[in-house]
Amino acid sequence: MIPMIRKELLVLLRDRASLITLFISPILFMTVMSFALGNSFSGLGAAGKISLSIVDQDHTPASQAVVTALSSSGQLKITSAQDGSPLTAETAESRVHAKTDAFAVVIPAGFQQRVADGAAPTVGYVVDPSSSRQVVDPLESAITSLLTTVTSQAGTRIALTRFADAQSDPALQAAIAAQVAALDATTHQVDTKVSFPAGEGPVKYPSVYQQEVPGYTVMYVFFIVTIMASSILVERREGTFRRLLSAPMPRWQLLLGKVVPYLLVAMVQVGILLGFGKLVFGMDLGLHPLALLPVSLALAACAVALGLLLASIARSEAQVAGIGTSTVLVLAALGGCMVPGVFMPHFMQDIARYVPQGIALNAYQDVLVRGESLRAVLPGAGILLALAAGLFALALPRFRFVR
Repeated sequence: MIPMIRKELLVLLRDRASLITLFISPILFMTVMSFALGNSFSGLGAAGKISLSIVDQDHTPASQAVVTALSSSGQLKITSAQDGSPLTAETAESRVHAKTDAFAVVIPAGFQQRVADGAAPTVGYVVDPSSSRQVVDPLESAITSLLTTVTSQAGTRIALTRFADAQSDPALQAAIAAQVAALDATTHQVDTKVSFPAGEGPVKYPSVYQQEVPGYTVMYVFFIVTIMASSILVERREGTFRRLLSAPMPRWQLLLGKVVPYLLVAMVQVGILLGFGKLVFGMDLGLHPLALLPVSLALAACAVALGLLLASIARSEAQVAGIGTSTVLVLAALGGCMVPGVFMPHFMQDIARYVPQGIALNAYQDVLVRGESLRAVLPGAGILLALAAGLFALALPRFRFVR
């Protein structure tokens, strides 16, 4: 059996197309997709601030009160000047167009005069048309509500100031001035405190590398399915198995000699791809990297078992390529390897929990992202081994060395 394992490994090492599929292609994919999706992962788990531009064309205490009130919010990133000069409407519009800001508020000239006259003040909004209305609409409502509060206060201050100017009693003027000062000292900022239900904490999201590296590792491990099944069909067609059957070797050893090399290759593939993520991208391997071993072994066993099942039911290499490739790609997509699970709708996240690729990816991220130990990943590894055993059980009765 050892010579057969050695022969199988040498054949595979000489097959450049298989080596490119198993090693070069996933490295290229995880590199390209990591750069492409880097910004999508940068804000996960953080309450990112929404960028706003404010254009003050009135330059009065009332308009400045609006700018101050908006700037005091901890959830907004406010820009009111650029290169030392106040923003103009054209500059704010260009910032929104360039997607530097999601929103711009334009306070027109005459704003304070309208407040003083008791008329409804007007402001202009410049909105990125590609922005989600689920973000823009509540933001617009919140700003409008804040404007109502601030302008009401500004109107009260203006009325009190006019009333004080009309008084001749210094004591009354001082009392009114104190009321105006109290209004000026009022801020419109809500102090918030975030807490979680008892026993729960913040969700830990993967970095782009902790998603793409294990994701494409899991996906490409299953490409061993088509390579293994094609190899079996070629040897069956060329009569290699017929000659081997004449040797004094039990059939189970012959089959094992065909399966073990691909199991070893899959383990090496996982090690190289995860090592690439660590050495090139600096991907964090978690607190217990050795816990990745049982998951990798179970993943490799599941892929090899699926390859044996495919070789048992396929009648040609064309069927292997068609059935194997489509199965691997669909399962990878459902398992969250191609599209990160955090961006999937909830029903697809639920499906991923029952797909081998999703089980393996979740176990990897338990170690890489959530810092879990061996105990946490054993259930997932056990499920993968059970799936591998089930696939072997389906394949063995159907497997034939000679058709």
